[in-house]
Amino acid sequence: MAGFHHGVVAIVTNAARTRFFLQQKDEHYEPFPLGYSLFGGAIEEGEDLGEALARELREELGPAAHALIDATPQPIFLRRTMTEGFVLSLFELVLDDPILDALARTPVLEGKRGVVLRRAELRATPLIWGLQEIVLAYLERHAEDEPSPRAGPTRSS
Repeated sequence: MAGFHHGVVAIVTNAARTRFFLQQKDEHYEPFPLGYSLFGGAIEEGEDLGEALARELREELGPAAHALIDATPQPIFLRRTMTEGFVLSLFELVLDDPILDALARTPVLEGKRGVVLRRAELRATPLIWGLQEIVLAYLERHAEDEPSPRAGPTRSS
């Protein structure tokens, strides 16, 4: 079908779903210079979703992608229509915090850098290509995982 695009992306998080690893595009990325994105990209002809995600992670992170691929991506949304002619599949990758921290120090091969954001920062960060909608739906789905605000100190009598 002409004009139809199917992409695959990964939301990379810790087990508590409080920290998230994202990619910042470089200043030459059009039409969103220095924009923030999930890792992933277009599915090529003949690829299944998992193959496409693994290929995109390797292209964007090089050898560091193995930590993500080995984390066994879990499907969240398999065919979510973003705009007419564009469908996106979202996978979740859960990693330990030290691995997230190491990834944030790893140079990305496509883009400017990788960055780890806390949940509130992720909510407030505009994402490219309409990914904000998918991320907010993901966070809503996992709202029960959100830490409750800490109560102030109490006085005992």
